[in-house]
Amino acid sequence: MLENGVPIDQVLAELAERHRMDDPYADRPGMVNMYNTGLDTVEKVATDAFGMYIHVNPLYSSTFPSVYALEKELVRAANDMLHAPNDATGSWTMGGSESIMMATKAARDGAKHITRPNMVLPISAHAAWWKAAHYLGVEARTTTVDPETYKADVAAIKAAVDENTIFVVLSAPQYGQGVIDPIEEIGKFCLEQGIRLNVDACIGGWVLPFAERQGCEIPLWDFRVPGVSSITVDLQKYGYTNKGCSLVLYRTRELRLPQFFAHANWTGYPIVNSTVMSSKPGGLLAAAWSIVKHIGDDGYMHLVEEGLRIRRELEAGVAAIPGLRIMGKPESTLAAITTDPDADEGVDFFLWIDELAKRNWTMQPQLTQPGVPPSIHFTIAKQHGSYMAEFIEVMREALDAARLRDPLIPAERLAEIHALPTDTTFADIVPIVMESFEDGKPSTKTHLVLDALPMPLREMAMLAYFDALT
Repeated sequence: MLENGVPIDQVLAELAERHRMDDPYADRPGMVNMYNTGLDTVEKVATDAFGMYIHVNPLYSSTFPSVYALEKELVRAANDMLHAPNDATGSWTMGGSESIMMATKAARDGAKHITRPNMVLPISAHAAWWKAAHYLGVEARTTTVDPETYKADVAAIKAAVDENTIFVVLSAPQYGQGVIDPIEEIGKFCLEQGIRLNVDACIGGWVLPFAERQGCEIPLWDFRVPGVSSITVDLQKYGYTNKGCSLVLYRTRELRLPQFFAHANWTGYPIVNSTVMSSKPGGLLAAAWSIVKHIGDDGYMHLVEEGLRIRRELEAGVAAIPGLRIMGKPESTLAAITTDPDADEGVDFFLWIDELAKRNWTMQPQLTQPGVPPSIHFTIAKQHGSYMAEFIEVMREALDAARLRDPLIPAERLAEIHALPTDTTFADIVPIVMESFEDGKPSTKTHLVLDALPMPLREMAMLAYFDALT
């Protein structure tokens, strides 16, 4: 790559050619991973703002004071929307995972008298919480969810808390099925126990306030619940901003302070960081601020209204297809669908999603967990409205086609995979994963293999794939 300089037109032409490898965005976006208002002006204001701030580094507050003003305005807007007290505060991070990391660090370092800290969270919490626990040396105590509602089991949460618990994590909503955990009840418990409660609203924090104003029955989940000490909320999802913009919000400055890092005992300049990164691209913050300012309250009200309408259209369509069902009762713009193999017209889940893939519909499978069947996930936005009716019909066609097919992998082979000992080595896992590939790429068979593997080996198999990819 490092060679003599190349003219700009040639550079951009090569980049455009590489970008063609990515999922088709404008023609028919997939049901996950993409957040698009459909407004050209949003992309324009973002790119112009980023260009204006492309060389701005928020690390140097005295040199670039404007970025701190932008950050404070976004934090204040989010806290006001989530009914925070006047002395609430927060920080801009580079994404939901960093917000989660910071909330975990603040809880851990705010309880330094606890030498073996743990956090309690339901299995429906986002995977990034386990990553934060892994990075920061906090034990993650995983609890069950209700098998009908998929909400956190209150009794299980309470039973898992002990004298070493630094905080509890709940979601509004949780990613998998789009339902809101019982935050009021557990918030009261956390307040009584004197431990923090973080609400992960990374994917719902910019939806639920507008849904509530539109008359939706949304249980209390934000700072109106006295036990809620912090909330993580992304702008880069349903705030429709560029990637690289999330917020971690705190009820008080005292709760936030342990999040920070400061160091003066070295030969360079005294340094203080609010988040993991020191240098950060100010253009990301400027672009996000500009998008939020441009869309505004009225724009978000419309986008949420459309997202909820399309989710209801999906629910109604699924209800009319024997053999499919929505999981739980979605309360935001997320949903999950699974097959019912025991129904009169039931079908194997993986055969069904394979038929969807053959029809060029990009899906995100969610694997089996104890008491939770496999499903496909939907992150619904206005962009999906124009073809939801088509997709509902495709789901029906795929189901009919799947009923006529033989299993993707013989039952005997799946049983062998499921029976693999947990001490199976990385080297032994690699060929098992690779045999499921088609044309050198992961396929529906790959998801089926992952689903069949014993839980510890699932992650090893994923690492094997990612190692080969990179």
